[in-house]
Amino acid sequence: MDELRRAIKTDFSLRVVAAVTTRLVAEASERHGLRGVEVVALGRALTAGCLLTTLTKHASERVRVELRSSGPLRGLLVDARGDGSVRGCLQRHLSSDEHAQLVARTGSASGPAGGSASGSASGSASGSASGPAAALAGSLAGVGAGRVAVAPAVGQHGTVTVTRDLGLDQRYQGSVEVASGEVDVDLEHYLNASEQLPSVLACEVILDREGKVLRAAGLLCQTFPDGDTAELEQLRGVLAAGNLADLLRHDRSCREIIGFSLGGEAFDDMGASPLYFRCGCGPERARQIVSTLGAADIEALADEQPQTEVRCEYCGAVYALDSAALRALAAEIRRGRS
Repeated sequence: MDELRRAIKTDFSLRVVAAVTTRLVAEASERHGLRGVEVVALGRALTAGCLLTTLTKHASERVRVELRSSGPLRGLLVDARGDGSVRGCLQRHLSSDEHAQLVARTGSASGPAGGSASGSASGSASGSASGPAAALAGSLAGVGAGRVAVAPAVGQHGTVTVTRDLGLDQRYQGSVEVASGEVDVDLEHYLNASEQLPSVLACEVILDREGKVLRAAGLLCQTFPDGDTAELEQLRGVLAAGNLADLLRHDRSCREIIGFSLGGEAFDDMGASPLYFRCGCGPERARQIVSTLGAADIEALADEQPQTEVRCEYCGAVYALDSAALRALAAEIRRGRS
């Protein structure tokens, strides 16, 4: 089971949160038809979203991460909540040719361990198992041999915006420039520069030889106000060497990840909670999206085709409205205006 676990170092110098997100990252990847570097980029973002939604212990806490960038993926969106649910998507999928170009530039688009527009909401692309895709698959060898670079796909210019809703009257929103194109590194930069709480954040997705999710996990360490940052700097150096990826060569629990972050020193376990991929979309939400077109345009859609599909950008679910449902929706809108 995916879970998030909170802990405090026994001497009260550090707050630590660890997350195991293997299943939810795998589900998100399957829903969106992702592969290779796409899986790693979105998986790191989903894991980071779970870790960021821990300022309170309230189920109503919510964090929205939006990364807009210059790379071929164009960025990503993540929506995480305090009840352990998270959803997310890439702004754009890579074509097989783009995968092959990344292989040519970096030697492996998805790292050493890796692996159709429809309706009116969003689209996706999928490649074949031959040609450029085969070249990509041939580069996916050596589980855990180092940290996967996603910057060539994400891009190294753009903005990271984080919106926090703590259930208060106002939401907090902060934004920073993309610092590296590595998703977790940029979100760590956001925490230090915008929220100004000394933090170390690392998220990893390990792929098997077929490019499927083998393991996914993440770690957030923060000092308490006015705390000594020396331990954080030491941990940052350990993570920069790719040691979290190496740790995940084998299954690891959140407790083991926390112990790794603290160098084996004692900590007080503050408890765990489940994590899962979940989207709040549904047929009614699809109706709401179509209703923004206006009655006249909805009636035109009903006349043009037997049914219209609406695809949720966050989870890939598709909802179909037939001509009769569209005409009923148009009539409902007209009645509301009268």
